Amino acid sequence: MPRRLEHGLMNMRKENKMVTKELGKITFAEYGTIRDYPYYIGLQLGFRMNGSAVMDGGKYTVNISPECKWWKTNREESITKSVEEVNRILKDAKVNYVSELVNKPVEVTIENNTFKDFRILTEVL
Repeated sequence: MPRRLEHGLMNMRKENKMVTKELGKITFAEYGTIRDYPYYIGLQLGFRMNGSAVMDGGKYTVNISPECKWWKTNREESITKSVEEVNRILKDAKVNYVSELVNKPVEVTIENNTFKDFRILTEVL
């Protein structure tokens, strides 16, 4: 395939990404291990928006297994980053406990029908 055409297809694929931002609330907030993957620990969130629901897909968890092969960062850096992310979320929501995140207003970003990110709507707290 000619390079110009190949580059055009890559750009078209990028343009075809369907990204939506939806308003909703946190309906589930737990800190712990993932049931079927006990070596993943961290914050797990669920959201409800306009009659639909989505979970965070383990985005805010970290693999704490000693057997995990680390690439760009080391184990301690990843765990620290995960805890700092939880701290930022709690501060944005103006709460002290993960359980207090439930019912906080959020804007959820969905990309290609998959959870991408969220933010606490600090402007309405």
